[in-house]
Formats: sequence, structure tokens, C-alpha cells
Amino acid sequence: MATLEQLGNALRNADQAGDVQAATRLAAEIKRMRAEETPTAGGRHLSFEEGAALLDREESAANGSGTFGAATTSYINGIPIAGPILLDGTQRGAAALSSAINGKGYDENLKEAQALTKAAQEAHPRVSTAAGITGAVAGTLPMVAAAPAAFGGGSAGLLTRSGMSMLSGGAVGGTDAAVRSGGDAGEIWNGIKWGGGLGLAGPAVGKAVGSGARKLMDLYRTAQAAQAAGTKLGTVNQIAKAIAGDGLDEAGVRLRLDRLGPEGMIADLGPNTQGKAAALAAMPGRGQDVMRSALEARQAGANARIAEVVDETMGRNVIPSFVDEGIQANQRVLGPEYQRLFRNVRPHDFLPIADDLDRQIHTLRGDAQRALRQVRGMLNTTGTDRVSNDPRVAFQTRQAIDGMLGTETDTKVVAALTEARQMIDDSLTRAVPQLKEVDSAYAELARQREALTRGQSVLDHGRTAPRPAELEREIAEGGLPQGEQIGPSAVPFRLSQGARAEVDRILGSNANDIARLNKLVKSEGDWNRARLAQLFGQEKADRLFGALDNELTFARTRQAVTSNSETARRLQHIADLGGTGDPNLARNAYAAGGAAGAVRAAGIRTADKIANAIMGGRREAANASLAEAMVSNRDALVDALAQAQRRGQNTKLVEDLAKSILLGPGATGAR
Repeated sequence: MATLEQLGNALRNADQAGDVQAATRLAAEIKRMRAEETPTAGGRHLSFEEGAALLDREESAANGSGTFGAATTSYINGIPIAGPILLDGTQRGAAALSSAINGKGYDENLKEAQALTKAAQEAHPRVSTAAGITGAVAGTLPMVAAAPAAFGGGSAGLLTRSGMSMLSGGAVGGTDAAVRSGGDAGEIWNGIKWGGGLGLAGPAVGKAVGSGARKLMDLYRTAQAAQAAGTKLGTVNQIAKAIAGDGLDEAGVRLRLDRLGPEGMIADLGPNTQGKAAALAAMPGRGQDVMRSALEARQAGANARIAEVVDETMGRNVIPSFVDEGIQANQRVLGPEYQRLFRNVRPHDFLPIADDLDRQIHTLRGDAQRALRQVRGMLNTTGTDRVSNDPRVAFQTRQAIDGMLGTETDTKVVAALTEARQMIDDSLTRAVPQLKEVDSAYAELARQREALTRGQSVLDHGRTAPRPAELEREIAEGGLPQGEQIGPSAVPFRLSQGARAEVDRILGSNANDIARLNKLVKSEGDWNRARLAQLFGQEKADRLFGALDNELTFARTRQAVTSNSETARRLQHIADLGGTGDPNLARNAYAAGGAAGAVRAAGIRTADKIANAIMGGRREAANASLAEAMVSNRDALVDALAQAQRRGQNTKLVEDLAKSILLGPGATGAR
């Protein structure tokens, strides 16, 4: 009679040959022989039907569905306290459904479901164990998250939290044991010990695991952000450390770079980033070239950037002398208009003015009296003592008074001449009706000339410079029309042109000294900012001053990085050329340790050279990467720096999970 092994070989051969009938017959024979050889628990051999059913269960447990069943039932059963109840309910539900389908009794189907569960778990012990632990953790995690203080969470000290976790872990373990053992006291005590012991360690272990997980997650996220920024993790870490040393967080970095504009660099952010940049600029290699080239290129464009901002905020530059020549040319155009007005003018009686001047001359003394006598003589017909009735004589007298007022400083003389001029002007208005229109046009041009000159002094620091309040009044009054003029005056515009020309003069004289340029344009107080705001608007003044601030920051970064690292550069180059080190190293080593000492010293020196040669390339590549990042301000790099600064954030979920991993198996440790 063939053995089971022989029948198995025959079955495989028939299957490979495609002989379905032979394979079916051999499979039935194998099943019959196994059924006959399988005894019951009491030693009785199973019937053929019982053995076949048992074999069916074993085959089901051994295949894929058995693996799934082992995992599912073990997961459910692993849930603390509720697991056995849930598994029993699942089995009973399956038995009831099977009874409705196959017609067997409920108890028989229930036993069948329980047997299948046991067979699957025994057939897949590793899957069952892993699923059971997973179920225990999954069942414990909601409790830990829902009541963190009861399971060792919160802000209390470690000792207090460990005590609370021990109590809650013991309660979970004891209750679970009571459910599974039917209330057996020994099992309950065993569950309390397991749950309480592992619960006691939960907070400490959770903190340690959470810290480790936090570090791993931080490292991964920062590495991903660095890769997205096109740089290295080490580069991001070094810059993040420097930025933290400057007291900047993510918002501070973004705000400062935004203010610096497109020319701003990471190296500009503070003393620590400048120090890092200076170190790179002092070490020969590609990193040094990158750092110095970027700073020098930015410095070379400083004047053009400032000039562009000045043009955009203050308008195109003008040359005051050219503008003044244009105004004078317009004044000369008005000369023929005066000639036209006086061409057919009628005589006018100016005797009342002469009489009034005579009365003042009789009472005045000194320079005021002499000035009025001079004016009184101008009103006479040439070579006589008679007052002329020709309006042209009165007009020329008024013009002469204007010349005298332009140079006079004595207040009494000025008052007397001003009154005399006003009387003559009133009479001329009556004698030549259209004279005031031409006078207004001429006076407007004269005011514009004066405003152009005044504008060139508004940024001065001396006594003649107007205070902001005074300039504000000058601008307001200067815009008002005078005399017969129609429409606003151009005086405020000429003031702004004069100020613009003065700024250009300062730029041209101090283009290569950004610090001095800042001092001259901005002054030490806020007056120049207020003056420029009044002339050009607050927004434009702020933009100009912001640009000057930025250029000063750029210049200081360049100074700190390139000028203060020359000594270090020289020392590094000397070292590269072999000019450092102890020339008497071998001799001193021989004196201290003999021939063996000299050999060791030579070996150490050789090892150092080899190590430096190996590490030199890596160091230079790292420095180049750092330099490229330091001279940039890309958003992706700032994102990477922000990610590096977000390290150490709360990982409560990880800590809860770690505690659940302890408490879950602790609750089932005595099973």
C-alpha cells in the first residue's frame, strides 16, 4: 500500500502532467488516509467525515485566507478589556449567519468558527502576535489621547506623571485580565503588575522615544527642504545656527530680506551671518571666490541703484543754472510787453506822491531820509525840480526801488522804501491799467527763480535751512497765485527742483562713500526726511531713505566680510604653501622619545597630510555650498531655514504612541 509521501509525489506529477482525473483521485485518497490517521483528544480515531472537516480547516488556516483570519481575529482579541467581547461577538455573528446558509445548528457553527480562529492563529503565530500587539496599542492609544493626565501626560513633573501612568496602567491591565480570566484573582493581580510596571515607565520612555522621533522627523524635513532649495542639509544647519544667534525667527528673516530688496543676502541679516561670510571670504577656495565676487559685484552697482531710486522718487535731475537761464529768458520775453503798454500812455499826476515823500523826508533822519531823498529826486524831470507826469519815469523809479530793496538790510530803510514803492505802484496801476497783468507774470517768474535757489538749501544743516514747519508754510504760500495771476504758482515745483539738484550734487560728490552719503542726505535727525516728504510725498521719501539704508547695510557687510579677513587669508595661504608647522618636529620628537619617537612623529605628520588631502575636497565643496547660500535670498532657501528653526516642536502623538506601545502589551502581558 502506498504511503502518504508516495501519494503526494504522485499527486504532484499528475498535476504537472495535466491529468485532472488522476489528480482528483489521488487528492481524495490522501484526504482519506489523513482522516484515518488523525486521533481525537481522547485517543479515538476520527471518522472519515470528521477527519476531512479537520483537514479542510487546516488547509484553510494555512492559505491566504487563514493569514487574514489570524491577523483580524488576533487584532480584535488584542484590544484591552473589550477585545474578548468583540471577538466573541464576531464569532457568534458568523455562526448565526452560517446557520442561515448551511442549515447546521448554531452551536455547531459557533464551534466551527472558534476552531477556525484557533487554527488560523496557530498556523500563523508571527502574524497573530504582531496583530495582537497592534490591537493592544490601537485600543490603548484613544484612552491615552482622551485622558493624557491620567496616563502620564500634562505639564507635571516626571515623578508625578509616572505615578499617574502606573495607576492607570495597572487599572487597564487588571480589568483586562479580569475580563479574559472570568474574574480569576491571580490573573487579575498578574495583569495589575504588568500594566502598572510598564505604565510606570511610560512617561520616561515616551519622552525619550518622542525626542528621538522628533529629531528624525526634523532631520528628514530639513533635508527635504534643503534639497528643494538646491543646497545641502549641512549648509542649512549652519546658516540656521547663525540666524538664531542674531535673534531672528522665520518672520524676522523674511521681513528683513523683504526690506533689503532683491539685492539683499543672507549675509546681511546680522553680525553672526556676517561673521560666517567673513570666515568663508578668508579661506582660499571656491567658497571664497563666490563670496567675494558676489559682494564686489553688488558694490559696483550701488551708484546706479541709488540714482535709479532718486530718479523714480524725486523726478529727473536738473541743472539749476540751466533752469534759471530759462526763467530769465521768459522774463526777457516780457520786455516788449512793457514797451507796448507805455507806447501810447497818457500823462498822469504823480505830485501827491512827491508831496508825501517830502513830508517823510522832513521828519526822517539818517539812512532812511537819504534813501527817500534819492527816490524823490528820481520822480523829477531830468535836470529840473518839477515832478514828471510821465508814467514811464514812475515805472523806472519803481524798478530802481526794487534794486535798492534787493541789497538793503536796514529795517527802517526797507520800511520807508517799501511804502514809497507801494504808492508809486498804486499810481501806475491807475495810469496804465494793464500793467499789473504783465507785472504778475514777471513777478511769478521772479518768485520761481527765488524758489529754485531756496530749494537748494532745504537740506542744509545751518541756520539758513528752513525747519520742516517753515518749509511747509513756504510750500503752501508759494502755491497761491499773486496779483493778477490766474491759477496756482510754480513756486513749489521750483523748490522741489532745487532740492533734487542738491541731492544730485551730494550723490556726485560722495558716490563711493555710502556712509557719508547717508549722513549728508538723511542728516542725524528726522528733519530731512520730513522736508523731502513735504516736497515729494511721504511714500517717495520713505522709499528713498529705505534705499539709502539698504545700501549702507550692503556696504557694511562688504566691509565686515572683505576688509577684516585679510590677515586670516594670508595665514591660510602661508599654511597652504607649507610655511607653518614646527620645523624642528622630528628633532624634538627624537630628543623626547628616541628613534621610535621620531618615527611616530613622521608618521603622524604623514597621516595629517593624507587626512587633509582627503578631507580638503569635501571641506571646499561644503564651503562653496555655504557661500552660494549666504549670497542668496531665495524663497526656497528661507523655507529651508524656517524648517530648520521649527525643530523641537511638540510630538505629542509620538509620545502617546510610545506610551500606548508599553501599556497595550502591559495590559495583556499576563495572558
